Amino acid sequence: MINGLCKDGLPDEAYRLFGSMGDNDCSPDSCCYNVMIRGFLRNNSSSKATQLLTEMIGKGFSADIFTATLFMDFIVHSNRSILL
Repeated sequence: MINGLCKDGLPDEAYRLFGSMGDNDCSPDSCCYNVMIRGFLRNNSSSKATQLLTEMIGKGFSADIFTATLFMDFIVHSNRSILL
């Protein structure tokens, strides 16, 4: 559902669902974080994506090659630089 909402251009709705996962005894894992990060980046919300990256690492998940690729693709395709 989170991925679908992001694809439909509704990353804030997806984030609400993402945030409620713990309420349903289903804690987000690194895959869920990557889906949310991709959703924010695809919808030009790099600051929210960067905040999620920081949160993800703070919770003990590693930023893997998939995570790095998401940010690199964003930078290349948007001709912008972001401070990680």
